[in-house]
Amino acid sequence: MKPEEKILISQINGRNREVFKMLFDEHYTQLVRFAEGMLFDIDEAKDVVQNLFIHLWEKAEDINLNTSIKGYLFQSTRNRCINKIKSLQVTDKRNLLYMEGLLNSETLEATVDDVETDRALRALDLLPDKMQEIVRLKYIEQLKQREIADQLGITENTIKTQLQRAKKKLRDMLY
Repeated sequence: MKPEEKILISQINGRNREVFKMLFDEHYTQLVRFAEGMLFDIDEAKDVVQNLFIHLWEKAEDINLNTSIKGYLFQSTRNRCINKIKSLQVTDKRNLLYMEGLLNSETLEATVDDVETDRALRALDLLPDKMQEIVRLKYIEQLKQREIADQLGITENTIKTQLQRAKKKLRDMLY
């Protein structure tokens, strides 16, 4: 590590606001672009980087780096993006399970008054006709992909692709 980096780290450890601001100004834009490349969402990328700098400020006294500050910032941003992606996948899975539960529910018609169910049904109705038919055959009639493919005269791969696209569209509409 370069001597100037050691001095910079000691200034950060001492919570020097000017040094911290300089560090933020120097790296913020690059880190946001880097995070956006992983998350494909500028607002999420900004949040990740801002939270990194907040964490850096709050834990300034405990920071002990063996690498360059720039390397630390990029590695931390990368790790935070990966954690964000993992948390989004958990949320998406939970939302998808909720939707599948609604689609599989035998009491679906009886619970139409439920706001979430109503939203889910309206979202389902907004899917393209063929996609909607495939989703209904899969989740309401509980047919296997092979059976749907035979019934509609299309390949199983098409069924799989349509179900994946439907899930994505439903996620986008509902959440």
